[in-house]
Amino acid sequence: MIEIFFNEPIDAAYVYERLQKHLKKQSRPYFLRRHKINTILITFPQNTEDLIKSILVPTLVQFILLQKEDKWIQSILHTSFFYEEDEQNQIIPIAQSILRGTRRSIPNQKKIRRSKHLVSHAIAGYLKDGVSFSFDSFITFRLKEYYKQLAYVCEIAIDEYKLENEYQNLIENFRQQVLKTEALIPDVHIVYDGKFNVYDHLLLPISKDVLKEYGKFVENREYIDNELIVPLTAIAPKNIHLYTSTVDLALIVTLQNIFQERVLIHTLQEFSHEKLK
Repeated sequence: MIEIFFNEPIDAAYVYERLQKHLKKQSRPYFLRRHKINTILITFPQNTEDLIKSILVPTLVQFILLQKEDKWIQSILHTSFFYEEDEQNQIIPIAQSILRGTRRSIPNQKKIRRSKHLVSHAIAGYLKDGVSFSFDSFITFRLKEYYKQLAYVCEIAIDEYKLENEYQNLIENFRQQVLKTEALIPDVHIVYDGKFNVYDHLLLPISKDVLKEYGKFVENREYIDNELIVPLTAIAPKNIHLYTSTVDLALIVTLQNIFQERVLIHTLQEFSHEKLK
């Protein structure tokens, strides 16, 4: 028999309900009972190790990742970094994307082990028939490596959060400058086919040197792309016709964030048709 104590009855109820759900799907015998609201008793008369590995461990891992991980990240952000709830709610999704490995901008992403692997390893190495333990004590003493990683990920997430805030502030500053600036060239045409080529309203090319001269009139230009975004901010065209086969490029996303509805997307073939008119 395995006996698990929980400090909170709601935690015991969550684990109990999910164990019940998973165990009902298999035909092998088992005994499962809640005792004194916050204790779960479970026995596998047959195939004990297999059922612990295939049912009990995944259930407890799911409980930690779905019910506890965000709360622990929130606690770290509050107690160690003094962030209030509003900012916590913005940082937590960043931390989660780092833990899942879906945030491409993070250096040394491979050094961050998946939460599921860390927690599974700790639980699987501890659970066995006959063990009786407090789940909250287990968390404190057996998940130190996992909790240490959460704290490390919080630090990275905070840095990313600050960078994103700086980026958004900068974008808004450029957006306001465009709105209050009279267009020096009414329409600009940009062709992206691996590199950016810029043309004026007459479809005459605008050289990099000329663009650089325009860019000199913009403040804070060292914080963003200096060859395209900054000069276009100074020109403040009423329309930017962008000919491209992709819109996922970071520079194109920034262009759209600043100029918004002024950016009109076209195919590369459409530029060839324009030149033939």
